Amino acid sequence: MSRSALLRGASAASLLLALIPSFAIAQQTLPTIDIGARLRTGPAVRTAPSQSGAATPAVGEASAGETGYAPGFNAARAKLPIYRDPPGQTVTTVKTNFLRSTPMATVQEMLRYSPGVSFSQGLTPRDLIVSIRGSGNRLSNGVRNIQMFDDGFPLVTSDGNTRTDMIDPHAYSAVDVYRGPSSALFGNHALFGAINFRTRDGAEIDGVQTGSEFGSFGYINNYVTFGKRSGAFDFSAFASDLRGDGHIIHNAYNYQTVNFRGTWAPTETDRVTLKYIYNNTFAQISQALPILRYYLNPFQFGCEFAIANNPYCASIQQPRNGISGTLTSQSFSQLGAHQHLNRHIAGLRWEHDFDNDTILRNQVTYNYLDYINGTVIPPRFSFGGPVQVRGPSVGLNVTSDITNHGTLFGLPATHFLGFFYDNTKTTNPAFVQVPNVWDWGMPGGAAGKIDSYHSNIGLRAREEIAFAEGLTGVIGFSSNWNRTWGVNSVYTYNAASALTLPYQVALNRAFWNTAPEASLTYRYNPEWQFRARYAAGYGTPNFTTLTTNSQGTSATANTSLKPQTNMGVDVGVDWTPSPDLTMSLTGFHEWYRNEILSLTTGAPLLVNYSLNIPAAIHRGVEFNADWRPVEGVSLIAVYSFNNQFITNMMEGLPSGGSPLVYLNRSGKKLPNVPPHTATARAGYDVPHGDFKGVGAFVEYVFKSQYTLDASNLSSVPGYGLVNANVHYNRDVENFYFRNIELYLSVNNIFDRRYMASTFILPNTLTAGIETPAAILFNTGGGVYAGQPRAVIGGVKLKF
Repeated sequence: MSRSALLRGASAASLLLALIPSFAIAQQTLPTIDIGARLRTGPAVRTAPSQSGAATPAVGEASAGETGYAPGFNAARAKLPIYRDPPGQTVTTVKTNFLRSTPMATVQEMLRYSPGVSFSQGLTPRDLIVSIRGSGNRLSNGVRNIQMFDDGFPLVTSDGNTRTDMIDPHAYSAVDVYRGPSSALFGNHALFGAINFRTRDGAEIDGVQTGSEFGSFGYINNYVTFGKRSGAFDFSAFASDLRGDGHIIHNAYNYQTVNFRGTWAPTETDRVTLKYIYNNTFAQISQALPILRYYLNPFQFGCEFAIANNPYCASIQQPRNGISGTLTSQSFSQLGAHQHLNRHIAGLRWEHDFDNDTILRNQVTYNYLDYINGTVIPPRFSFGGPVQVRGPSVGLNVTSDITNHGTLFGLPATHFLGFFYDNTKTTNPAFVQVPNVWDWGMPGGAAGKIDSYHSNIGLRAREEIAFAEGLTGVIGFSSNWNRTWGVNSVYTYNAASALTLPYQVALNRAFWNTAPEASLTYRYNPEWQFRARYAAGYGTPNFTTLTTNSQGTSATANTSLKPQTNMGVDVGVDWTPSPDLTMSLTGFHEWYRNEILSLTTGAPLLVNYSLNIPAAIHRGVEFNADWRPVEGVSLIAVYSFNNQFITNMMEGLPSGGSPLVYLNRSGKKLPNVPPHTATARAGYDVPHGDFKGVGAFVEYVFKSQYTLDASNLSSVPGYGLVNANVHYNRDVENFYFRNIELYLSVNNIFDRRYMASTFILPNTLTAGIETPAAILFNTGGGVYAGQPRAVIGGVKLKF
């Protein structure tokens, strides 16, 4: 990749609410399950500045011997937003202090330590498909079905889409993962849960920190963090430049990221927070391989040029003249397939304390994503093959809520009421990708255009009640009205390649969804906590899924596509016998209605389309443990079991010119969901003496085998990866830097070949009979090979 050619980058509406009388409650925090909550050799309790700017005990880090009252009622949480450490919610907080000696290029190095979370490789190296309990396992790109936030500012636009390429894990101190239906707390698209990334306060940084990581396949990541607190001001700023050549042909990448958070407390009762995130993505896209070709040539060596009937490579059909007519085979390298995106997210939050017990929060977030040039598979019926997409998506999110800590029928209670509104306007013209032009391709004839609009408006309410000492009950709900409308234009040409009247699909649909929630959390004693929760979630379809029919055969309004909803029960237990041992076990059972299954037709057409699964069940078990048996030794384990299957579905498959053939999918496993995933880590850091700061760890990452199609004809193997690391961390006195850290990691130490991403195989018919897996493996789906053995080193300095 030519790096010198890459671009560089660097009115909140409030609603009038009735105030609720309140009474102060002084109660102590109770321990929750955090991963990596303790420093390697430090105490279990530390003091950290809260988001409000006041120095308070960090939520979820109390010692196991502490006594207290109902979970969720403590002075530290009272000043935090309602979604921080909510009682009853199945949530894991991953603290990044134990990852500071770990190379972190993508979010998976951080999120793999939360149970229930899994990953697939997206179109570009840092744009991963993140899943909670399988939320994204049936997608081919991006993140859907979960809400994502950065310091409480939304990263998901009103159409339900977001990306992870804007996230550099080095910027964050912790991440909260909410598992299970969460729409009562987070609204639309929180069908499977939510994720909130939290940056460090300026007071915690207190100076300048710089770092560099470098290693195999041209990987290099330079980053710097600034932070300071002075009087009423606290600010932190992070910037990074990540580059690499990739381990697959035509997969080089270049990302620049900026993340800023500033807080100003002009009075004792007011706090203003400014947030800004910038990301520039410039990355080549390699073509996902059919499975049989993956086995022959996983890293696509020698696939720069398309060769007819080449069993080792994949190619795509594109118009020879760049407009229409005769198709010719082209490789992604020849086409110059790539994505160049700019993203700006700016947010402003005002918090006002009416008194010690009542807080008003108003927040507005502006989200701008510009496709300068993006190669995508079109969500429309056309000639087939990828297209160049350009144009912006512009989003606005406004929230206003009030939190009161008072009483209800004489019992201590927290009352919450919030209103929200968001919208997104998208204008994406698409062009035929023309190959062999300066290795980046160029736009050919117009292929189509999407003009769409999404909006959400609604409210959320929540009551947290301390029924008795150690017992907290929660009831909550959300109500959301969503509207989606626009026009999908598909351009057509005559035999002379002259543009004719475009084919257009106009759409205007509205959905109304509600989601209740109820939970009980019982702290039996400082060691044992029990949780039981019922909750519901919903996720409305976006515009592109509504403009291609449910077989992917024509650009017509998908009038049969319904919003997906679920309701689920979580039962869990948290055990904290000492500050050095925490364990959590959660079982869940969720009933899904109209879950959306996203598929891509096979070559040469390549069209994205979606259909509903009328009924399905997701159930499983999640476990995590963090044990420090002796000083300096750390043992961390995370395991998830996910059993997902269809209980009602008749899928209609096209059979030439004949009517659809309907096949019963009841009892079949949902595709692309590995039943078992696990991460384990064992480490030791010398706590004292001349070798203090020297340490090492070994990490094991496991994913079991799973099926890739709705008929369960296919099966792809799982894998287990071993990573190893050595590091050195030392404070330095009387020198121009205060701390130095060195580390070296070997990832995939045994050079295991594995599938980093697999896309669902759409079932087809051959002579009226289902096509066998051996043929599907050679024509449909797609695989990206995982990274082979790689060595990555790093150095960090603190000034």
